Amino acid sequence: MKIKGWEKISGYTYKGYTIVNPIHNAQETKYEATILNLNLPQKPKWELHVLTPAHKFKQDNHFSITMWDEHDFLTRRQITIERMRSIAFFRNTFEQMIDELLKIQLTSAPVSHSISSGIINHVNNNGTTYKF
Repeated sequence: MKIKGWEKISGYTYKGYTIVNPIHNAQETKYEATILNLNLPQKPKWELHVLTPAHKFKQDNHFSITMWDEHDFLTRRQITIERMRSIAFFRNTFEQMIDELLKIQLTSAPVSHSISSGIINHVNNNGTTYKF
């Protein structure tokens, strides 16, 4: 079960994340692409993999789409054969997955030591109470 026109996804861009270098294995059961973050000067890379229902690791009749970033945060989707035939549906799925990874990155970002932690330290060290 191959994906016709996989190479045509090169250049899809959403929120500054663009697909480049779409390739597939010889059996056309595993499709891959790199996603570049054009928002940053070093252009960090994410990965996009699609396994067809004919892939040896698949146990069902769906395409498996996986995307992950440089910190190994990932998102996954299972897509029916009928839906995978629509380039518009694939693009919509790509955009949803980008949004999900961005949300994961945002909620997983380390908490910075802000002004409030400085105030708490000052109160703990000086015993002075401040009202806001």
